[in-house]
Amino acid sequence: MARDGITPQHEAILEVARLNPADTLELLKIAGIDYDPGELTEARTDSENANRRFPRERRIDLVARLVMNGGPILVPIEAHRRNNQNPAKLVAKARRKWAADVAVLYEDYDCPVIMLVISDCDEVAAEARQPIGMGPGSQVRPVSIGPAQVHAITDLHAPGASAGTAMLSAIFHGNGPDRVAVLNALDQVLATIDKEEAGCRIGVVFTALNEESAKVLEAIMATTKFEYHSEWTDSLRKEGREQGREQGREEGQLKQARKSLLAVLQRRSMPVTAETRKFIDSCGDLDQLQAWLVAAAIADNLDEVFGVDPDMQRMFYGED
Repeated sequence: MARDGITPQHEAILEVARLNPADTLELLKIAGIDYDPGELTEARTDSENANRRFPRERRIDLVARLVMNGGPILVPIEAHRRNNQNPAKLVAKARRKWAADVAVLYEDYDCPVIMLVISDCDEVAAEARQPIGMGPGSQVRPVSIGPAQVHAITDLHAPGASAGTAMLSAIFHGNGPDRVAVLNALDQVLATIDKEEAGCRIGVVFTALNEESAKVLEAIMATTKFEYHSEWTDSLRKEGREQGREQGREEGQLKQARKSLLAVLQRRSMPVTAETRKFIDSCGDLDQLQAWLVAAAIADNLDEVFGVDPDMQRMFYGED
C-alpha cells in the first residue's frame, strides 16, 4: 500500500476521517467551513480512486461522502508533508491535480466538492489555501489545515474535545513540548468511546509518535486502567502472532525454493560455485526464485537461467 512520500504520520492524519467519516465535519470546521452536525444523515468513505469513464486513474488519498439534509457533499482529502521541499514548489506540483480532482468528482457526482488539504507544515497549508486559477472567472479554492489550525487538546473537558479532535491533536502536537498533557487527554477521551474503536485510534497515534513520545504514551496507559487498554494490547499481541506466522510461512517457502533451484542446477550439471549459492540465498523474492526454477529445468546454461550479463560471468562460473 505504501506509495512515494507516504509516512506513518501521513497515514495517521487520514485515519482520523477513515475511522469515522463523520469527523470530516470537524476537519472542515477547523479549516473554516462550518456545517451543522445535526444535519448529517450519513457519512462514509468512497473509493480513493476517482476514476473517469475513460482509462485514466485519479488517485486521491481519501474521499469522504457526507450526506446532509440538503444533499450529499464530497470531500477529497489530501495529506501533504513538507519533506524538506520548498512549500511553494511542493504545492505548485499538486495544484493542477487538485483542480482536476474537484472537476472530475463534480462532473461524476453532481454535488458540492470541497478539496481539503492537511499538512504537518503551516507553510504548506498556507500555500494550499491559495485559489487555483484556471482562466478568467474560473477558480478552485481548496481549504487546508496545518498545525496552527489544530488546537492542542490538553483536557478531557476542553471545548470541542472528541475522539477525532483528540486524535488529530495527538498526531500534530504529540511530539511537542505539551506532549504529556496532549497524550493524557487523548487517553481520557478514548476511554469514553467504544473500546475496539479506541484501540484502533490509539494504535494509529502510536505510528505518528517519535520514540520518546511513544514511551510517554505507554507510561500513561500503564498508570491508567481504562478498559480499552486491554483491547489495544490484545490486538497488538494477535497482530504480532499473525505476522510471525506469516513471516514463518514465507521464509519456509523461500528456503524450499532456493533448495529446489540448487538441486535442479546440480542435477543438470550446471556449475554451482560458492558465489552462485550466495547470490541465490540473497534473493528474497519468491516469484523470482520460482521463475529461475522453471528456467533451470529447460536451460542449457546459467546465462539462460538468470539472464546474466557478461560482467557477472565470473560470479557464476568462477575464475577462468
